[in-house]
Amino acid sequence: MNKLKKWKIAVFSLAVIATLTAIGGTYYYNTEVNGYPDTKNFADKIDQLDASSKQKTVLIFHKPGCPDCKKARSTIKKTIKTHQKTIDYVVINVKKSDAQAYLAKYGVTQVPTVIALKSNQVIDSTGSNNNETIAKVVAGD
Repeated sequence: MNKLKKWKIAVFSLAVIATLTAIGGTYYYNTEVNGYPDTKNFADKIDQLDASSKQKTVLIFHKPGCPDCKKARSTIKKTIKTHQKTIDYVVINVKKSDAQAYLAKYGVTQVPTVIALKSNQVIDSTGSNNNETIAKVVAGD
């Protein structure tokens, strides 16, 4: 009976360690490696942009692990939070297979790249890593 109890404790301990490792890894990826509020179904949102609409949309292209993306991340997230009621944001991880068509469509050659659209027409863009320039385009100014 004593061996069975030790075995149960060992299995339980391993399960707890595995769970904590998975949670910690996910947290690390979402806060340190990626940390961007990626848009689910971004392809659908981009494809639904209407030429007759006056709505502003900002596309934000980034890559997890990119040092320039990490540097710009807090500026981008703060600006999104400030303007999310008036501007639609589409945040795109360029490592996703769906992203390749939009990289070509919008001529994205580096990350981070921010593109402001009105209707479905480009009105401003930047591939700069200057936070002031990035904030201006993310704000749709």
